[in-house]
Amino acid sequence: MTKVKFPAAALLLLMLIGIAPLTASAPLSASAATVTESIKVKSMDVKMIFDGVNMQPPTGQYVFIYNNATYVPLRFVSYALQKSVSWDAKNVKVTVAEPSTSELVVIKEYLMNAVNGNSAAAANKNIVLSKVKASYVFNGSAKAVPTGQGSYILNGSLYVPLRFLSESVGNSISWDQKTKTITAESAAYQAQPTPDASGNTSGSSATATPTPSSSAAAGGGAGSGTLTYEQITSDTEAKLSALQSQSTSTLMSIGFEYIAATDEATKASLMAKGKQQLASFTASFNSIIAEAEQKLNANGYSTDIIAQYRAAFEAQLQAGRELAEGMGD
Repeated sequence: MTKVKFPAAALLLLMLIGIAPLTASAPLSASAATVTESIKVKSMDVKMIFDGVNMQPPTGQYVFIYNNATYVPLRFVSYALQKSVSWDAKNVKVTVAEPSTSELVVIKEYLMNAVNGNSAAAANKNIVLSKVKASYVFNGSAKAVPTGQGSYILNGSLYVPLRFLSESVGNSISWDQKTKTITAESAAYQAQPTPDASGNTSGSSATATPTPSSSAAAGGGAGSGTLTYEQITSDTEAKLSALQSQSTSTLMSIGFEYIAATDEATKASLMAKGKQQLASFTASFNSIIAEAEQKLNANGYSTDIIAQYRAAFEAQLQAGRELAEGMGD
């Protein structure tokens, strides 16, 4: 019960932001070689409705049109459709698939910050993106971006044509040119029962969809709501593992673009982006740990393992700092 497993992806990020000049190595040079050209475009003020909810990409992500094709941030739109995304920087390959239970928890937390954003703040900005030779796998099948279109990366975010993403992911994603609105629904949303004229819902159950909270999370610790120690710690480690997977993908993407950058201003921007992501992932880690501690207390268990989780996380951070300092010698 005292086993702690959290291989924090902070290692890679600290390699990125811990030293000013990153010396080139074989893997870094190979990644840089996949960048073919740069494009200059202007971002658009776009309304996005996913599962009936207005959402906007995180700060620093955009929607734009290039060569008559609308491009969107792949991870954000995939997450909005409740799909998992993994990034293989070595082979420059993206895999989009159905998420595991633990991955879905992270995805929903990500989407909470995307509700009711201000798209106007990201409109009419001149942005420069790097074109990359990326390959894609959707639900186990390899897909290729149509001829004449491409894949572009900016600040660690990969952009693909909206129609290509719609056809590949298996969800209908509509684009209204007149109103500048993107609309899509996830499979889970489409499967929900719909109310009839009298207000009742069709399907096997007319009850509302339960929230992910439990009685223990609300403070209850007795009766049928009691959670076992193993349930709490296993759920916590599953969330930490999902966070590690997400952070690895994101940080490797940022590192890839940093290596491809040719000017100091862009590198400085990516450094700042890396630090912002580190702060975000650390906040998510602290949130997961705080929830676990609350559940342990509510159910009358020892919270000693919380210190072990934190110690493992800090150890990985320190190892990353030392590795970054060694690379700077």
